[in-house]
Amino acid sequence: MLSIFQAFLYIFYCRWPSEEYIIRTNSYSNNIVSMKIAHINNISGIASVVAKQQRRKGHEADVFVFNDKIFRQFGGNKLNYWSPLGRWKLFRILKRYDVWHYHYPYGSLKRSLEKRNTGKIYLKHYHGNDLRGRQEQDFCLVSTPDLLKYAPNGRWLPTPIDLNEICDATAEGLTTSNTNEMQRHKIRVAHYPYYKSYSSSDFYSDVLSRLQKEQKCELIHILNQSHLHALRSIAMSDLIIGKILPDVGWFGKFELEGMALGKPVIAYVSDEMYEKYKPPIYRTTKDTFKTDLETLLQDCTTMETLSREGPKYVRNNHSLETVVEAVMEFYQ
Repeated sequence: MLSIFQAFLYIFYCRWPSEEYIIRTNSYSNNIVSMKIAHINNISGIASVVAKQQRRKGHEADVFVFNDKIFRQFGGNKLNYWSPLGRWKLFRILKRYDVWHYHYPYGSLKRSLEKRNTGKIYLKHYHGNDLRGRQEQDFCLVSTPDLLKYAPNGRWLPTPIDLNEICDATAEGLTTSNTNEMQRHKIRVAHYPYYKSYSSSDFYSDVLSRLQKEQKCELIHILNQSHLHALRSIAMSDLIIGKILPDVGWFGKFELEGMALGKPVIAYVSDEMYEKYKPPIYRTTKDTFKTDLETLLQDCTTMETLSREGPKYVRNNHSLETVVEAVMEFYQ
């Protein structure tokens, strides 16, 4: 049961922090050298996960977001960057932090921060199209290994997965899934239709609609849901359909959370990335997706193997504790 003090902290972490609160949290641990860390942007909720672990270790860590959708999904302290008052408030509050951990460095915000980062530890953390097709010569972090070719001095920081959070959030969903499994025959397929705004990237809709009409699977769309709801949807599914991005060749947090929950994942991974890292993913392409998916749906042995290998892969390569230890070293 939460204490009154813990409940008080929870309320504040889920809202815009007052200046008094920001100052006060810096003194909550006297046993370590505490850093004041500002995460700017919250792509896929990665900043929230990292900041939570940093607070566990005695640091002050806050996340600032500028997008309603990201705020609803993953939380943070939201402001309107496009408002002059919002920008003034952001830059004023950021002065209090030792570290500016900037996720998705791009555009006018990037230029504004780089004009003001004197005396700060300024770490750029790229997550995709903010870097893809460009070049970054400074030291930086990238969230997927394919981005390293655009950042010769960069380091790949594997996407952190909080296994304890996932287990807690999905305990009810897992129980329900196991019960329902005996009562149904169609395989439940979870899919994040990220391409809704990019029709040229839709390699899925026709195939999935046809398979559902043929009663070969039951489709679960995971879109515009809170992170907690999305995790429970994944937990109640049997198979995860990940991204097919020919110009990327890797996968993201959605697929990793599926693996962590012991779900087989089908997605596109390039030959180069697969040979180097060997992720436990059933590989497909935009041209072979229908055939590959139908084959996998009938291959219980392969699905069971992927279900076993997924959690081990996540624990060994994407442990939140290990990733955050690396982040703290990069701040030095």
